[in-house]
Amino acid sequence: MKRTIPILIALVASVLCPAAAFAGPQEGIAAMNRGDYETAYKEFSALAAEGDDRAMITIGLWYHQGEGFEQDYGKAFEWYLQAYELGNGDAYNNLGVMYRDGLGVPVNRSVSYALFLLTHLRSLGSESTQYRANGNLRREIQETTEEQRALAFCMTEAYLSDLVRSKGTLEAPSADQLPSETRPRIKDDTNLWLDSERKQLDEIQCPAPWDEQASVDDMAKSKKKKKNLPRDLRAKKKEQKQQDRAEVEKAGSQPES
Repeated sequence: MKRTIPILIALVASVLCPAAAFAGPQEGIAAMNRGDYETAYKEFSALAAEGDDRAMITIGLWYHQGEGFEQDYGKAFEWYLQAYELGNGDAYNNLGVMYRDGLGVPVNRSVSYALFLLTHLRSLGSESTQYRANGNLRREIQETTEEQRALAFCMTEAYLSDLVRSKGTLEAPSADQLPSETRPRIKDDTNLWLDSERKQLDEIQCPAPWDEQASVDDMAKSKKKKKNLPRDLRAKKKEQKQQDRAEVEKAGSQPES
């Protein structure tokens, strides 16, 4: 199926993932259907403890929508985050909604756009997950600025994930979040894009510090510089590193004073 780059798509309605849209323990589903959320919570939380990301999403939605429990965006976020760490598409989508609407976290339309975008690009979740995420993505295109969307394309997933986990409090990216050979910007990740989309992506202007892959260039220059060193100098540097490592290991083996 032909794919259209998301910055060109039109608007449709946005929704959350529906609760318990999967076959689970009959006791939990039956309890939820009769309004016994205390029993339902016990059943679904037991599933979640075993790593069932769908159960995590269901509990998160209860708190998100105030269904069976007092509405609590903080608890909803934590349940979604657990599923997000497992790559659940509905978690990406629902966390995107929270960042879009400022529900328990500061509004961040670059984060919400990036989360909806990745759900779409990776085809995460079911067909209904894709329908909801694409609807949310189209809404973002209508409501966000070009600068907000550019940041979403230009950040790395390492930074995005840490920003999501921080509930929007993370500020400037650290060195291990900036682009590198193994950590591309979203717009540069060849696993996400078709060749036909590359030209349009190259036109996106990235804001600082994402405007150039300085870390990649610096790494290449460093390798070249190292390669051009005289053989005896390289050997001397290697020997010094080995001595430094030995000193560190020796110090680390001593009991603390």
